[in-house]
Amino acid sequence: MRPHSRALLLPFFVAAALSLACAGVRVSTDFDPGIDFARYQSFAWLDPPLRETSQSETPTPGLDPLLHNSLVDQRVRSAVEQALVQRGYRKVDAPDAADFQLRYSVFSQDVTQDDPVYVSGGYGWGRYPYYGTGVVYGGTTTYQQGTLILDVIDPRTERIAWRGWAPSRTKDGYIDPQRLVTTVDAIVAKFPPTKGPVYPEE
Repeated sequence: MRPHSRALLLPFFVAAALSLACAGVRVSTDFDPGIDFARYQSFAWLDPPLRETSQSETPTPGLDPLLHNSLVDQRVRSAVEQALVQRGYRKVDAPDAADFQLRYSVFSQDVTQDDPVYVSGGYGWGRYPYYGTGVVYGGTTTYQQGTLILDVIDPRTERIAWRGWAPSRTKDGYIDPQRLVTTVDAIVAKFPPTKGPVYPEE
């Protein structure tokens, strides 16, 4: 294959790799149908980057220090900015000068699910038994699930124009950096909206 042919195919392979990486992320979205998303070209963060406070200060109630810290803040912002720039959007420093503003939230919760055990065997009575597969629930598993929420805010209305969110398993409240990037890519891939809201399946 000629060098220029490989160069032409590179964006295709990158897009395919990102699509496969995001395939395992369950993304939900909601948006304001009255917003003209075509006019959105530039973005800025509504809130400044997180700065750590003195330990002597009273911590904000309800905030998980494992998820609400400057390390996670930097990783989320970097991943979001990179994903948006790759899609043609431009970052500006002043929130008032941006076409849309960004805000994110991360929280974790304990999730309990049933553990199914599939059992094959024969069933039926008399001369004509039939065979099938049954499901027996052998117990429950509890794990921590972190959810990343990304809000796009319209400066004109000061309201949420678009929201995307996705859950991800965490370990002791810790979200793997690579998993975080994959989750962000999957969320941003749904922006701007092309159809109605997408809610998680029951």
